[in-house]
Amino acid sequence: MDLNPQLFLFRHKDHNVIINKMNNLDWEANDDTKDLSMQDQYSLEQLRAMQLVAKMKESADRMGAGFVGGFISPTGERFMMSNVNADDIQHQAIKMRLDALQAEIFEELEDS
Repeated sequence: MDLNPQLFLFRHKDHNVIINKMNNLDWEANDDTKDLSMQDQYSLEQLRAMQLVAKMKESADRMGAGFVGGFISPTGERFMMSNVNADDIQHQAIKMRLDALQAEIFEELEDS
């Protein structure tokens, strides 16, 4: 059984039919991460950085090059994208460096 949500686009000439369908969708958030009424946890700066990393990965994919990239936010959260196997030596080396940077940021946050 496929557990991925299936998205669809419902088109109808009568906009009231669409409004009625959308208002009657039976959907409940399973947890706080799926609650659409909550404000996004990411700042605009973080979203731009994520977008930049994604674009770099797309470029590497188009060129057939390996890519491991990401960043650590000022709050210590890590964002990382890769198109190489997690067992790859370069992937592991970069992950170890990011672990060290993340630990430094967490220590600085605890000290302040």
